Amino acid sequence: MGTMSETLNGKVFRCPKCNRVHFEYKNLNLNFTEKEYCFFVNHVKQIKAEDYYSKANKIPFKRKIYIPIGNRSINFLLNERELLEIKGLLIASEKPDFKLIDEFKFFVCKN
Repeated sequence: MGTMSETLNGKVFRCPKCNRVHFEYKNLNLNFTEKEYCFFVNHVKQIKAEDYYSKANKIPFKRKIYIPIGNRSINFLLNERELLEIKGLLIASEKPDFKLIDEFKFFVCKN
């Protein structure tokens, strides 16, 4: 199995048997084709927590940032810290010469 990136709560890896990219975060697992994974990464990278918090004040959910999964009846709910961790996980999976440091906010080149 080829681990692409990993944090305390998540992991992105490619399975050589099924050739899918697997995204694991806490108790959620998503399995993507290469094209689906690229779409997911690009979507998540564009999410701005402040946009969700300003729009979602009246939403009763504890976590205000949501990512639709599949159809409209399933959403991935996040808080700002979780969003930062997931963005770091996804960005690091695209750039094998980078690694995550300092609580997922910064990246440095591996030596």
